[in-house]
Amino acid sequence: MSNTKEFFLSIAQRIFSNWTALKMAVEHGMGPKERAIDFCPYMTEVIFMNENLNSSEIANELEDYMEEHFNTELQDNSAIQVAEELLRFFNYCVKSNESIAVTEIEKLPPLQSWLVTNEPVRRTQNPVIVENDSSEDETASQEMQVTDEWTEVRSRRKR
Repeated sequence: MSNTKEFFLSIAQRIFSNWTALKMAVEHGMGPKERAIDFCPYMTEVIFMNENLNSSEIANELEDYMEEHFNTELQDNSAIQVAEELLRFFNYCVKSNESIAVTEIEKLPPLQSWLVTNEPVRRTQNPVIVENDSSEDETASQEMQVTDEWTEVRSRRKR
């Protein structure tokens, strides 16, 4: 598949434009639209630069970016859902499954205009190389307690 990275970037933009948490963070002034636009090429670089990433590692990177640049702590499973979609399309791209990728992209919701810009995408931040750590151990140590219809979620990251 020629222009694999550009094709994947267009998929990332489509996925991110339909990510409610990101859209709400921008709409509520938690971060600028430009930072959301930069999020797409940033994650594309992260995924292409790191070998054998799993969806949990990608989700952690998504959560870290949202927390750092949008002062938003995700309390739903949207980061893992976005990570799984990104990883699925990344695998299509690197395995040159162009026909499957094109068929699957048609199943995605259309690109939303709030994330579209006429300006070329700027890279304002260097991508992070994710180190393989014991993320499964950390995920297993995450505790949830339900009390009076409220769910308390403790961070799975050590601070």
